[in-house]
Amino acid sequence: MGRKSLTIEAINARLETAQLGLKIYQRGEKLSIRGTLPPKPSSKRTKPHQQLISLGVYANPAGLEYAESEAFRLGGLLAQKRFSWEAISSDPDQTPAQDPEESCQVWIERFRQDWLKYQDGDEAVVELKWREQFWYPAFKWLSPNAALTPYLLESVVQRWKPNSRSRQIACQKLQRLADFANVKSDIKAYQGDYSLNNVERIIPDDPEIVNAIDSMKNKSWQWVAGMMATYNLRDHEAFLCEVEWRKYDGEQWLVALVPDATKTGKRETFPLPPEWVERWQLDNVRRPDVTARINKEYGDRTSTAFQRAKMPFPPYSLRHAWNIRAALWLELPTAVASQFMGHNPNVNLGTYQKHISKARAAQAYFEALRRKQGG
Repeated sequence: MGRKSLTIEAINARLETAQLGLKIYQRGEKLSIRGTLPPKPSSKRTKPHQQLISLGVYANPAGLEYAESEAFRLGGLLAQKRFSWEAISSDPDQTPAQDPEESCQVWIERFRQDWLKYQDGDEAVVELKWREQFWYPAFKWLSPNAALTPYLLESVVQRWKPNSRSRQIACQKLQRLADFANVKSDIKAYQGDYSLNNVERIIPDDPEIVNAIDSMKNKSWQWVAGMMATYNLRDHEAFLCEVEWRKYDGEQWLVALVPDATKTGKRETFPLPPEWVERWQLDNVRRPDVTARINKEYGDRTSTAFQRAKMPFPPYSLRHAWNIRAALWLELPTAVASQFMGHNPNVNLGTYQKHISKARAAQAYFEALRRKQGG
């Protein structure tokens, strides 16, 4: 995955591609947005004209991230004819810090520098990890110039749906920032009661999976779906993995190699069932022509592709089905299956045990019934 370039030139190129009519400028050490905007309420002018919006953030990585997201937000409002100057005024719960050294932007950067002390490996992978673990799920929603206060944190949390996974993650990340900055706030109390164990999952059986993937007309997306089904890959892993023929027990096996720049890092996984490799020609890598800044964007595009193909289940159902198949058909130990999944064994048990138990009960019933009827 290409790392998004954080320079004013690169950001302006992306804004131009999006045809938003806005650009980022640096004045002194701080950033502004320039574009043709409606007149301010206090202006005597009646027609839109070129104006500057001072963002009050420094031209560092956090400030550039914020400037780009704000330009896209305001550009969207302009395109929908919903722009108003009130949309960029300070919210009462985002009071500017009296001391700039106590602003969200400064505390986020301090937190990041401290976090970097404990990271190693490729710089691009570490940067991706930062964005996916902290920036996009939580920190990007904090106004850079605002004082980091309990009231601000509690207000920001309200943007996520109660008892959702996204709110749970955001609360955990914001709590870490608050603790680091010695801000007395119990943000985790707002995370709700979301649990993976409570999520109802659609888990198709193998004939359903085969019929659905066979019916996909776009062969590139069929390859992605086939890889997810056969190798228990997350959607973004299908875009980032490599496949390699290896010899085991005198036979050739196509192994999927998942790289570091993924949710749970590097791992190898084997096909289950092996015959799906030939069915969908998985050794012939043909990924869709998709670009993404972060792993989640690969997931969003995969979900959209599944919807367009009228798939009867969401992408992650293929991964869940692999785990059930591994337990029932191959009888893989939980520790081995979780290694192939890129899971902690306890997560694997907690997430799938009820599905495996139900399937095993049904399997035992029908096997007993067949024996009885056969006898």
